[in-house]
Amino acid sequence: MSNLILLNPEIILACAGLLILLAGAFIGESRAKLLFHLGTISAAAVLGMVVTQAVMAAYGNGTMWVLDPAAQLFKFIILLATVFTLLLSVNYHAIQPRHVGTYTALVLWASCGMMFLSGAMDLIYLLISLELISISCFILTGFEQKNPRSAEGAIKYFLMGGLSTAVTIYGISLFYGATGTTNLFNYVSSVDLHFNDPAYIMGMLFILVGFGFKISMVPFHFWAPDAYEGAPTPITAYLSVASKLAALGAMMRIFASVIPHYAISSTLVIAVLAALTMTVGNLTALFQTNVKRLLAYSSIAQAGYMLIGLVVADPIGRESVFFYALAYLVTNMGAFAVAMVVAGKTGSYELDAYDGLARRSLGLSIVMVMFLLSLAGIPPLVGFVGKFYLFASAVNSHTYLWLAVLGVVNSVVSVYYYMNIARRMFFSESKDVSAVETDIYTAGVIFVTSAATLLMGLLPETFMRIVKGCVSFHS
Repeated sequence: MSNLILLNPEIILACAGLLILLAGAFIGESRAKLLFHLGTISAAAVLGMVVTQAVMAAYGNGTMWVLDPAAQLFKFIILLATVFTLLLSVNYHAIQPRHVGTYTALVLWASCGMMFLSGAMDLIYLLISLELISISCFILTGFEQKNPRSAEGAIKYFLMGGLSTAVTIYGISLFYGATGTTNLFNYVSSVDLHFNDPAYIMGMLFILVGFGFKISMVPFHFWAPDAYEGAPTPITAYLSVASKLAALGAMMRIFASVIPHYAISSTLVIAVLAALTMTVGNLTALFQTNVKRLLAYSSIAQAGYMLIGLVVADPIGRESVFFYALAYLVTNMGAFAVAMVVAGKTGSYELDAYDGLARRSLGLSIVMVMFLLSLAGIPPLVGFVGKFYLFASAVNSHTYLWLAVLGVVNSVVSVYYYMNIARRMFFSESKDVSAVETDIYTAGVIFVTSAATLLMGLLPETFMRIVKGCVSFHS
């Protein structure tokens, strides 16, 4: 209990969500936006606490969780995504004023679950964290009550989520039956590791399936396009970044450090899944006409790239995943923010809405191209640096050179559908010639993410030093 103070950020965030939910019952609809501001301030304050803990090297562990630089990095990513999401939500048309308190509280609770997940060292603790995330995100996905696609996406997400939870629980039960513990601290200190026990191996594979659902890894990705398309756009951005990266951080801890995947002979399985994920994501994105669905399949492909670092699992592989997580945060959030602005003006997320956008808003078009080029991995943007590190880790391992080659081929394929949006913005005609306006909150998110996308690409060494520190501790 003495180390419980290290969980103060999570405790404060959960309490802030509860207070905002209660405040929503007493604040009138005309002042409902205050709750967004309270949520943003709460998330920003907790973000400051996490940074302070990291600077002061306030690390430790409890009986079921650990606080180290790796966990702090993913908490930083999660909280930054939370701040961006709430800022994008302030003027989002589909959130009714009477539901703002519920919406904000659910976002904070989902983030709290993700923060718990980033340091989980007990499988029961991990399962509870996943359920806190899932239940909050199920509700948030269906928050557009007047949009049938929102309800459809939420139902599909819920059904697939329920199945993945059942599979994860079964995997944990097999792991417990084989090892006699769900606590990974006890597991690490055990001398009898049961590597040849079929129940142990099957348990780990089922747990991997549960994580595969959260990061939308092929073939557990079917929920993502419908959920992303139907959810409120700020939540779509949140799911594509915070939820995915939190699960990936937990996967890195478990399958690269505590129970290395090569110890249970599952390396080839993860490598094949990484190849399938990036290939299916990119090839399916080629045929999308809805930008939210296109970015959903792009998000699936990005998960495939990040899995390359997990497959390699050496220090360079881990560094590449951590760095790419930062790159993906700013790039994807920025792309969804621009998509939301365009949809707010045109009322559509179809590609046609981008026709002639450069004539109506040149600045918005330029930053959108920047985000798309970064996602495609074009220098000098941060996406290129992130992919370079990921592919370099595969090349250095020699065994997985084929994964690096496949990653490069997939990146080339992705250029087509990303640049198709750019072509429409700059070279297509539009009947609408009115300017596209952006509110101050969304403009702030776009400015910060675009600046970070460029700055991290031009000065990657500064950020890589931080990542190296996290990986050396994490190893």
